[in-house]
Amino acid sequence: MASATKDHATVEKPGGFPSLLSKKFNITDIKQDVLKWDKEWEVAIASSTAADVLKEMSRLLDDSLFTPSDMELLHKGLRNFQNPIADVMRKLLHNGHFDTVWLLLDSAEQKRHVLEGLKGASEAATIWGQDCRALCPEVTVPNLLSQGGKGFIDFLTRVSEAFGSSIEPGFLPNSWWEQASNLPNPWWGQASDVSPRKQISQSTKLVFEVATINRNKFIGHFALSSTMSIVHDITNRSEGMKEILHIMENTQGHVARSLAQVKTTFREKPLIRCENCTKTPEDIGQGARFMVCSVCKTKLKFEVHYCSQSCQKENWSVHKKACGKKKVTKGLSGTKGDSLWAFSDSDPVANLMRNLPNKDGRFTLRDIGVNPCKGKRSPAAERQAEMLEADKDADYFLFTASGKPVRFVIDDLGAKLIFRTNRGVVMTQPTDTTGVNALGEYMLKLMSNYPGLSRDIILKQLCAEFGEDIAEKIVQLERVSQKLGTGTFIETWLKDWSKIFGSFSWLKLL
Repeated sequence: MASATKDHATVEKPGGFPSLLSKKFNITDIKQDVLKWDKEWEVAIASSTAADVLKEMSRLLDDSLFTPSDMELLHKGLRNFQNPIADVMRKLLHNGHFDTVWLLLDSAEQKRHVLEGLKGASEAATIWGQDCRALCPEVTVPNLLSQGGKGFIDFLTRVSEAFGSSIEPGFLPNSWWEQASNLPNPWWGQASDVSPRKQISQSTKLVFEVATINRNKFIGHFALSSTMSIVHDITNRSEGMKEILHIMENTQGHVARSLAQVKTTFREKPLIRCENCTKTPEDIGQGARFMVCSVCKTKLKFEVHYCSQSCQKENWSVHKKACGKKKVTKGLSGTKGDSLWAFSDSDPVANLMRNLPNKDGRFTLRDIGVNPCKGKRSPAAERQAEMLEADKDADYFLFTASGKPVRFVIDDLGAKLIFRTNRGVVMTQPTDTTGVNALGEYMLKLMSNYPGLSRDIILKQLCAEFGEDIAEKIVQLERVSQKLGTGTFIETWLKDWSKIFGSFSWLKLL
């Protein structure tokens, strides 16, 4: 990395310029307060157009200063700089669990690493120094920490693809910045504040190209600095990394990857829904203005939302019982009243938990049934669902060749919870058959030698219930489990989860 940076620095022309943009926007010195520095840059970027930025950069530079030879050297220097960075990004993203570790970090740790990346990029050798940040509107903390940090992984993936591309120049595209391409020079014909200087060019085409090269240098330095900050913490087992490394080192990866994936779907704040029609402002469209119950807000400091007066009137017969007396809502999905508001409405496990019957916030494993189907089950799956609803103590029903039902009951409470959760998802959403593989693998191991049953009989039943391709998918999962030597998917998940969160003995209390 150091050699690539050094090679590129030798072709910069001319030497570094004073920070015009940071002076214009009165940006705080990064060494004094990095958080304030970052926030001020974000405000400056949001309030500027690409043309505004290029105008400031054209103040001391114009196309007449660059020869074809200069441009060739700058392009070559950028490519020499990009190649090793692309290699590092590929290795991090495709070899190992860098993305999982990053996604499992809490937001404060993620922000710290992003700021380290921005600091490193701002102090790196580019023509405009920290002003290059104004060329990179996508490199902001909110963007990179979106979706639980998935924004950062997506950004690194784009950098890896652009920098490793065989197409030259390997520029990371950005429609906002590209609006400034080939604009007329705003300073042409005006008196120069740099004297003496030859007649300036009317064009900014080359200045834009030089700025784009430095934009990509800034992006490369940011990608390298931020990822090396993360790698440093992993290597040195920093305080903020210890818990994540514990999860990674004490599991086969199922729990860690699943937790990381779920985290990317989390909402950052609860939704606002109309208590009557359940619509959100986004559902209604531009100009939507929601009302709140004034009595609840005044007396209880509690908000019950309505999209219109008509919806408030329609819901009055329900709401009046608690109005101004108790903090009560319908607990609509994704709102503050939903204890699982952070989970997406499309999360099958969260929806399963939302639909569980409970009293005083309690439920039992027997309550994890099959729930109403969102779609159409096969006749065989429909029969299974009806039998499970009729016998809530059974975890599944298998059938002998003659059609005699065999109750499958799991004694291990942890395995029962995992099995029933997967069962609830596949029974509720027939098109989501991922969990069937885990159920089938587990039942094949435990029930293939049961009197009247066999491996072929069980697979044939599951194909009738969930589709002909299920048998092949279950066999593929078995091969993976055998290769790992850790037992079935459910057994491995149970072991991993127990290592991290302890035993499932607490389920006896439900």
